[in-house]
Amino acid sequence: MTPAPPSASAPAAPLLPASGRVIALLRKLQIWCMRLLLPFLQWRVPVRLLRGAERVTGREVRLRVAAVGPDAAAHLIQRFFAVEPVEESCTLVPVWSLDRHLRTSQPEGDLTLISVNNLSARLFLNQADALAVPPMISSYIHLPKDVATLLRGNRKLADDFRRVRQQGFASHISVGDVLEYDDFYSRFYRPYVITRHNELVQVAPRSMLRLVHRVGGIQWLTQRGERMGGGLVYRSGGDFHAIVNGLRQDKADELLRHGALAAMYVFMLQQALEMGCTRVMLGGSRPSLHDGVLRYKSKWLTGLTRHDGYLSANHTLLLRWPRLSSPVADFLSHTSLIHHEPGGGYSALWAFPPDLPLTAENLQQQYRALRLRGLHRMRILLSAPPPADFVCPPEVRLIDLRAVPQSPDLLLKLHP
Repeated sequence: MTPAPPSASAPAAPLLPASGRVIALLRKLQIWCMRLLLPFLQWRVPVRLLRGAERVTGREVRLRVAAVGPDAAAHLIQRFFAVEPVEESCTLVPVWSLDRHLRTSQPEGDLTLISVNNLSARLFLNQADALAVPPMISSYIHLPKDVATLLRGNRKLADDFRRVRQQGFASHISVGDVLEYDDFYSRFYRPYVITRHNELVQVAPRSMLRLVHRVGGIQWLTQRGERMGGGLVYRSGGDFHAIVNGLRQDKADELLRHGALAAMYVFMLQQALEMGCTRVMLGGSRPSLHDGVLRYKSKWLTGLTRHDGYLSANHTLLLRWPRLSSPVADFLSHTSLIHHEPGGGYSALWAFPPDLPLTAENLQQQYRALRLRGLHRMRILLSAPPPADFVCPPEVRLIDLRAVPQSPDLLLKLHP
């Protein structure tokens, strides 16, 4: 039986459809302004050579990083090394000679990460032999006409709806109250996101989110009449946008155990359905199937799209490697990468963990844990021939590492 939707604690205040378009227009203007400015602000690129122990075997490896602007490579650097790496060298290189410098300088590094603005990348970098990874990825939920249709066939979603009712969560939307916005930013959003993401956190400025609040609202999560969390939301046409959320820090761990984050998603879906929206935009995540935020959203999302943050939308992240074997394959085993597909859309590249026996059961179990709706293709690197009894899904390509092309572009072309 489909669970009944939780009831809101108060009538939802309207979010004006036209107002959300103002935010969309301002975001586009911001992106275009940054697109013109960044090539002048970032004309020199620091090229660093980092050395340290990698996560799987602990052996010493080198990572070369050429990155400017928002350090989109920071997350990948942290994932590549087991501990904080040592910087062996750092050279400032003009962006127009960056490609030649990276191809001719020694030592080369086991993996190279490049992050520059889009215009400079298009003008000065040869991207044909690199894996193009979005700095951030956004996800969304296509909405049917009612909750029952949404939950049909999705056991995890149905469980979340039941849990919300059992825990006594309720929700309402607050519009236009500046004091409530300040309370949300200071007590809920900022401390929650800092605790959740630690040193990699990117806290949105108070003034930027205030602009969103002026044309949207706060969807508060309450329990027995007390505020436990909230999310900043707005509507633009048929899209319901969830920008940021937060929980009470003094009760955050307890709230997470009791499904408060799921409750916020449940009420946002309900609100969007009541307003006649066709999509709920879930915001940005790291471009990896192993990212915790994206893993949590995976039971909700139905598609992937470009993240429209003014920084992530204006930067190109490229990966090059001299050999697609250890340590690059080891890195991909615990940090799969969502990347741009040459024909459009997004695919994922993942290596089967070297410490697991390559059996059909293990391969199936690992694939089920990582698969994601919205991907065009999932390519899985194997250190041996695939198990004969593994039933390969149509969207999966199994690739033997012993015979794989070293260049990322050839890898994608030969295994479309």
